Amino acid sequence: MFSLASDGVAPRLIRVHQMDPLAWAPLLAASESEGRQMLRRLMDEWRSGANRYEQPGESLWAWLATNGQVVAVGGLNVEPPPGRPGTGRMRRFYVHPDWRGHGLAKRLVNAVLASAQGHFSRLHVNCEEAASATFWTRCGFAPIDAALDPIERPARYTHVRLLPQFQAA
Repeated sequence: MFSLASDGVAPRLIRVHQMDPLAWAPLLAASESEGRQMLRRLMDEWRSGANRYEQPGESLWAWLATNGQVVAVGGLNVEPPPGRPGTGRMRRFYVHPDWRGHGLAKRLVNAVLASAQGHFSRLHVNCEEAASATFWTRCGFAPIDAALDPIERPARYTHVRLLPQFQAA
């Protein structure tokens, strides 16, 4: 496990505007070694231009180690039709195994939540594992009861968080 303050400098959180494949390679390799394809999809969609997190309210964030390598990522997209208007999707959250346990994921979620304010009234996330569900619950997301929330979705969302509405004065 790496120290958060290796060489006296902590990793830094940035909003992603470009992707250097070499900086992302270790994170991609780690995710694929765990059987996850979400980072491969993220990079393929970015490369093709299909998803660059550029719509109003959307954002993609990453933690960079002191060597410039990406060690964690997470983003927010507008939920596509036929989803509920004003809803965003928390997507592609992943922390390199060597960097887990330092609070990077929670701070990543907080950055994405801050960028969502004023753009969305509701955020969805899909948890495929119990550990993921526990994490998102700790971040203020509540499990969705499909029987009580039967709206058609492009994906099977498992958790929701409502955001306060800001009115212009």
